[in-house]
Amino acid sequence: MPSATQIVFTPALGQVVTLPPGVAKVAVYATTPHPAELEARFTGGSAKFDEINLDSTADLFTDREFLTEVVLEEGEDFKSQKLDWLDVHDWEGWAWYRPRDTWIEAYHTSLSKLSPDTPTHNLLLHPTNINIDSNSVLAVFPASTQEIFVTLSGARDGEAPGIYARARRVKRGDKIKTHVGGKLTVHKGKITAIKGAVDVVCAEQGLPGTSFTKHEGESPFDRLGFCTWSSIGENVPLTLDLMDNLVQLLAKNEIPIGTFIIDDGWQDIRYGFNGHEKARGLWDFGTWDVMKAPLSDVVSLIKKTLPTVKDVGVWMTLAGYWNSIAPNSPLAKKYEMRTFKLNRDNVPGIVWHDDGFDGQQSGTITKPEDRFYCLPPPHLAYTFWRDYFSSCAEAGVTFAKVDNQAYGSYLDGVEGGEQFVAMWNGMTKAANDVFGENKVIHCMAHYERMFNGDIGMGIATGGKRIVIRNSDDFGLDRPNVHRNHIQYNIFNGMLNSQLCFIPDADMFMTGAQWPEYHAVLRAFFEGPILLADKPGASDLNVVRKLIGRSPQNVYETVTAPETIRLLARNVWERFLDAGEGPAIKGAAKFPNSNSASIVLWNARQDALYNSSDIIFEGDLIDALTGTELSSSSLKTLEVAIWLFTSGKAMSAALNSFPIYPEYDPVLSSPLLSISLPPEAMEVLTIAPFYQVGNVKIANLGLIDKYAGLAAVKNTNVAENKLTTEIIFDGILGFLVSGSSGDLDSKINLAIDNVPQQFSVVSKDGNLSLVQVDLTKLPTAQGKTSWIIELAFH
Repeated sequence: MPSATQIVFTPALGQVVTLPPGVAKVAVYATTPHPAELEARFTGGSAKFDEINLDSTADLFTDREFLTEVVLEEGEDFKSQKLDWLDVHDWEGWAWYRPRDTWIEAYHTSLSKLSPDTPTHNLLLHPTNINIDSNSVLAVFPASTQEIFVTLSGARDGEAPGIYARARRVKRGDKIKTHVGGKLTVHKGKITAIKGAVDVVCAEQGLPGTSFTKHEGESPFDRLGFCTWSSIGENVPLTLDLMDNLVQLLAKNEIPIGTFIIDDGWQDIRYGFNGHEKARGLWDFGTWDVMKAPLSDVVSLIKKTLPTVKDVGVWMTLAGYWNSIAPNSPLAKKYEMRTFKLNRDNVPGIVWHDDGFDGQQSGTITKPEDRFYCLPPPHLAYTFWRDYFSSCAEAGVTFAKVDNQAYGSYLDGVEGGEQFVAMWNGMTKAANDVFGENKVIHCMAHYERMFNGDIGMGIATGGKRIVIRNSDDFGLDRPNVHRNHIQYNIFNGMLNSQLCFIPDADMFMTGAQWPEYHAVLRAFFEGPILLADKPGASDLNVVRKLIGRSPQNVYETVTAPETIRLLARNVWERFLDAGEGPAIKGAAKFPNSNSASIVLWNARQDALYNSSDIIFEGDLIDALTGTELSSSSLKTLEVAIWLFTSGKAMSAALNSFPIYPEYDPVLSSPLLSISLPPEAMEVLTIAPFYQVGNVKIANLGLIDKYAGLAAVKNTNVAENKLTTEIIFDGILGFLVSGSSGDLDSKINLAIDNVPQQFSVVSKDGNLSLVQVDLTKLPTAQGKTSWIIELAFH
């Protein structure tokens, strides 16, 4: 309900109105940008206000674009420039800080308290000024290039209060420039604002905007993956015996791994050659001696023991290894390696006490000013990477995970910036040439050019989306690490899903560390699903909820078509606080079935409290339609709601459609309350009912999978028959409403024209669940789906 300051009465309250002779009534008008129910009370009775929609020309409620050009003149290496259009007293919201060397994370803050030191890479804000429409959203996007890196920060000592663009030259030469864009939207949502801010910059730089393509065809990231990092042990050098034990136990458990990553610990490295006795540098392209086998033997062992594995990838860093190349190695001589100083001032850090940071910036190098990197010069960067990847490909490797990318930000001076750009450009071109397009997981890669620059904007990749790790590592030894992992991934996903990226939520364990809490997040992300269980410790019940067998007898991950986003009202809720309160609530659309899912995670502080939520009609509308919603886009819709964890079912008629594309769902009708204990999550499947004969039937997809709607290719109804195409096996569920008596005798069900058995379970409210087991269906080469027909008589 809007506050009194947001309602204007005509005539004004308290105003005396003189009626001419013969006039027995007067109209009083109330103007407000929000839906409201008002009642006038007078002597002898009362009357409700009728709603009239009028065109408005008020600037206060109009979308706006903002743009600041940042120029570095010849010889100018740094610049700070105030954003005059951004008043720090008017806004609060989410700032994407870089509190760690290689990761960016979202923290809630008042804009007046934005850090003056820790770089900010994006802003998503809502107003604190009562004179600005409360449904306004302002997104701010500082765009970096291959010539200039830009971030934001609050005012520093001696500067007037405000938000400043901080620019650094990374290309020698003449005058260079870039831009900071802003987009203010009213009643159009958060994603629209984020996309709009990026598009503002794209338009100014003559770019087409946020329209990207995804590599078609087979990808190693579509199949269930496994990674050795947390499994064999972090910082444990790999040996052939350790690898053999791991793959033998995976084979024994019959886990259909399709993609395998040999993570850190396989390479030939040396210690003590990069300015410190513990510094580790790459020596050559082979395996270290204790492995007791060349890389080709390790790849062969994996594929022989796990016949479902089609792709094997290897780990490395953008500098070759954590502390670059060993300066006296054979590689250093062959590729004319040069040394580059590191400068911590390029990415300043700060100790935070009140806003959620857990201390000083953490990094892969202590005191970088005492170290250096040894790297091939820019003109040999591509050659180095081509030779490196080619040696891996000759051993049977088909993709790479390239880690610690953002640490190149510390390469000192303009020359160091040029080197950083050249290493990434050379690496990606070589990977495309050797492995094919989109065969790299870009990891620890949160920095200006990637998160906010020509890579994220698609310029560097020709508009082709690349896989990027979306957050810091899973399961670190930090307070609230599990709930924070969900929060960072979903908030980073809000941005990265609008950029030229496929977000990867990192590996996780099915047998330890809140397994289902993390598993469901991966099911609603576009990126790869990578397991990292200790040898023999996988939980097959969790694994089965993530994968499905195709009609061609290939196991693939069952995932949502788009990365999950927060429900609109959840963006500003206090879901991380202590005590009982709201959960993190995300939504994902499944266009093939006109359906959606809402996922809830209990994220209360320290995992000590239950979460408590009411799900409203408006939340379902938000999930089904997204934030782009007009009042005429939907008619009354009856939907089924299926709760994955509890197995409960209900139906709802969605009638309360908003006047504006984004509105407060709590003004709509409440549907159900959900309370979750610590470590818990819940998935709500929302599917439309179809009229089939005398009953209504909703296709729930595979009810034994977290994202089971992803298995539905399409659904059609003709008279008394519902037909659906399903692309994975599992337990298919239909919710039937309106039938009385023996439902078993009223349904005929066939798969590919062959009668099929099914079971019926009664639910509350005259609802029945029809379950069909697809796990024993025959497969065939070239077959893309099973056709299920459900007839009611």
